Amino acid sequence: MNAWVHKGFACCVAVASASCAPATGPSAPAPTPVTFPPLVPAPLPPASPKLPPVPEVRGPLQISVAYPKPEQLLTVRDSNFIFGTVGTGGAALRINGVAVAVWPNGAFMGWLPVPPDSAPRYELLASNGAERARLVLPVRIPPAPDTTHRNKLVGDTLQPVASPDTIAPVPGNVYVMLGAPASTVDDTDRVTIARPGPGDGQEYKWFLFPRTVVKITGAIKASGDDFVRVQLDSTQEAWVLRSELQAHNISTISPGRFVGDSAAPVRRIGAIRIEPGPDWIDVAIPMTGPPPPYLIEETDRTISLLLYGVTAAPVVSMMAEPIDSYFNSISSSTPEQSRVRYTINLERAPYGYLALWQNGTLTFRVRRPPRIADATSPLRGLTITVDPGHPPAGATGPTGLYEGDAVLQVGLKVRDLLTQRGVNVVMTRITPEPVDLGLRAIISRRANADAFVSIHLNAFPDGVNPFVNNGSLTLYFWPHSIPLGVATQAALLAELGLRDNGTKFQNIAVARGTWMPSILTEGAFVIMPDQEAALRTPTYQEAYATAIVRGLEAYFASMAQKP
Repeated sequence: MNAWVHKGFACCVAVASASCAPATGPSAPAPTPVTFPPLVPAPLPPASPKLPPVPEVRGPLQISVAYPKPEQLLTVRDSNFIFGTVGTGGAALRINGVAVAVWPNGAFMGWLPVPPDSAPRYELLASNGAERARLVLPVRIPPAPDTTHRNKLVGDTLQPVASPDTIAPVPGNVYVMLGAPASTVDDTDRVTIARPGPGDGQEYKWFLFPRTVVKITGAIKASGDDFVRVQLDSTQEAWVLRSELQAHNISTISPGRFVGDSAAPVRRIGAIRIEPGPDWIDVAIPMTGPPPPYLIEETDRTISLLLYGVTAAPVVSMMAEPIDSYFNSISSSTPEQSRVRYTINLERAPYGYLALWQNGTLTFRVRRPPRIADATSPLRGLTITVDPGHPPAGATGPTGLYEGDAVLQVGLKVRDLLTQRGVNVVMTRITPEPVDLGLRAIISRRANADAFVSIHLNAFPDGVNPFVNNGSLTLYFWPHSIPLGVATQAALLAELGLRDNGTKFQNIAVARGTWMPSILTEGAFVIMPDQEAALRTPTYQEAYATAIVRGLEAYFASMAQKP
């Protein structure tokens, strides 16, 4: 499940009206009687024929809400979902006067108007004929937007609009160093992430080396975090977390102030070398001064490396010698005042790469695609990383199925299917114990894996109708992962039989590794009662695992067909 979906769902205990005992004592008030209207079971939505039947459960009638939690602040004012279980199938359920479907195992999912400000609660009434139960779930409703100042409204007028924070400028020339040890991973993946704007929702665009020196020009608090604005060169600004600055750049007298060098670093580029090898090609760019800010961009046959804050960049137009079947050539743009772009031209689509800073040299390592000799057995001999997503975090379904537990079972089945095909499988976890989010891609790169697949189940943020928007989804971060994502998404649709939610870009940490194609699959929605029930079965877990393996097979088989 993605970072923006609900995590840590909690349950709330139902009150069975038929068994409520009156208060005792001479001054106890009489209990308020609960009036139960006639309850009629709501029809179930159509089920996918690929889903196994939801099993029938017969137990005590007891309402338990998985989402929202008691007193939770909703983020919308229009409509939202509420889901959980009534403990038994064959029951009828009404929430705030609306009939809500109950599946044979007792799970329910309702899509309802958000309660009014005057009565911020959900009232749930359930009956199975012999028993009746009632639960009142209080929630908090977001404030109404200020519609008297139309110029302040952005997008949906039902969403409250936060007033923008003020940028505090940093006057003068203050050059700071990035890469605070406590905020980065001690590895070649140890980078500072920079984005076009401060706060959440901004694309992670630049991945800067430790000890990169940049000019700081402003500071702001956004999305609950402290950000600083930096100049990559005289014409490009970016935002990084304040915690990414090295400690000596933050004033010990006034923590809101910054200290650093007043002179800009001088970076001069020397003679560039191309060093072909059996598994990769290195483009070595020697340079004086600290590591430069840089940007990597891809097309279907090129990788572009833009360096900021450099001078005296030589014009380059060269080809690897002897002529290389994968690496075509490298050329540079006409150097500008403070930047230069190197374009690496390939004979085939980019497969993977690494940017390394070693002893005053920026080495850009272009990975060769694996040699696939047999399209009928394309995975044999490859190394594949299987990442069962979560814990920490993750979603929970109506009857308590935790995403991390379900995808671990799927991941173990993927492992077994790949092993049968002669694959060296690297698992990021094989137990319920949590694995650090940032470590998962590093595990894969250290194993020199040929592909990385992270397995997840989906859920929705507030305000999205789960009945019309659920389905299978595959996510990627870098363009060279799109072909693997497309192949896997097609296999998910064929095996799981759910709606096509596409193959899409998203800011996902686990798929940001560049050394191999990396994707994240959201095979099904754990919050949908019928899909949650299916994911409890070995049959549907096997179908999910089979889809991932078939996606990998289709992707690597396509390589064998290329010249």
